Amino acid sequence: MGKSLRLEGVLVRDYGYAQAELEALLVPHLQSGLIAPDVTVVDGFERTVDGFFGMLRGENTGKMLIRIAD
Repeated sequence: MGKSLRLEGVLVRDYGYAQAELEALLVPHLQSGLIAPDVTVVDGFERTVDGFFGMLRGENTGKMLIRIAD
């Protein structure tokens, strides 16, 4: 018996009709802080390379951001 695998992606453009409903639900929660995005922030332009290599090593949670100014 062989094994098989099926991968299927989701294209955001296929659900454009739901954008207004998503924004109505999500934006107030983001603004209130009830929902917060997962991000890892590296401070300083001089640490850009460290942040990039950290991302490649999986040291980040969610997005990896480089903060160059306050």
